[in-house]
Amino acid sequence: MTGQGFGQQVAKDVIDGAQRGRRDSQRLLFETFQPAVQRLLVGMCRDQELARDLTQDVFLTAFQKITQLRDPKALGGWLKQLTVNTALSHFRKPQYAVSEAAEHHELDAQDWLSQSDWLTQLDNIEQLLAHLEDHEYQLIWLYLVEGYQHEELADMFATTAVVIRQRYHRALKKLKERSQV
Repeated sequence: MTGQGFGQQVAKDVIDGAQRGRRDSQRLLFETFQPAVQRLLVGMCRDQELARDLTQDVFLTAFQKITQLRDPKALGGWLKQLTVNTALSHFRKPQYAVSEAAEHHELDAQDWLSQSDWLTQLDNIEQLLAHLEDHEYQLIWLYLVEGYQHEELADMFATTAVVIRQRYHRALKKLKERSQV
């Protein structure tokens, strides 16, 4: 095995074994990728216990669907996407539903980046982020920490890139207001 996090490469025979349902191969994949999956989920959920539960869900789903994986080198990316989708699905459940009216003004890319620069330079970023709603926090986390672009986020959140930019802008505005208190 080489690499780290979701970038780790696993021997093809281990993946083949997991696809055939071999428990030893599945256990090896779990032990290899569990830290990366859980780290991403803790970042998205802000809750260790929930992240642990969702980690189990990710691997249960992964082992049910691993036969769909055609390129063994894509395992890490496939697992990362599955992890993000599992977290987003959890927060889409009715108790986490968010109703928002979409505004129709476009933020330019420079504004998007300058807002991000401001946020990453704050000393009390964790305290400020704690004031965000889950969907706002996830959007900020996936953009700034995980490096997703707003078009990718739009696909994940099942909306348009314009709506993602607006939500991101509103979340940053909320953070700016809190930082001035």
